[in-house]
Amino acid sequence: MIFASVNEQNQPAWKLVLERRKTVTRRLKPLPVGSVFAVQPGRGMKAVCRARVKSCVRHSEWRHKYQGSMLEKFEARHEGFSSWAGLVAWFEAHKIDINKTQRIEFEKVV
Repeated sequence: MIFASVNEQNQPAWKLVLERRKTVTRRLKPLPVGSVFAVQPGRGMKAVCRARVKSCVRHSEWRHKYQGSMLEKFEARHEGFSSWAGLVAWFEAHKIDINKTQRIEFEKVV
């Protein structure tokens, strides 16, 4: 899976995964819980590590269950962003409807 994006501080997502500061990603397609995927800085690039899917739910289901500004701030940090507004702005800039994404929680594995 490619982690080429950057957050508000211009920190690459793949580095945040390596540092275990990014443990959630939102993608258009779901991944099976328990599956292991390669973390790549870009298309065709060598993997920097592997990660295992802990949970996968539609963003809209997650949002319906967990609403609130404190939770959004917490969630933004798991996504590697400092604020929920920054995370949403990234999706808007890339013309992706966040409500159509899957929230994938993962853990870095050796």
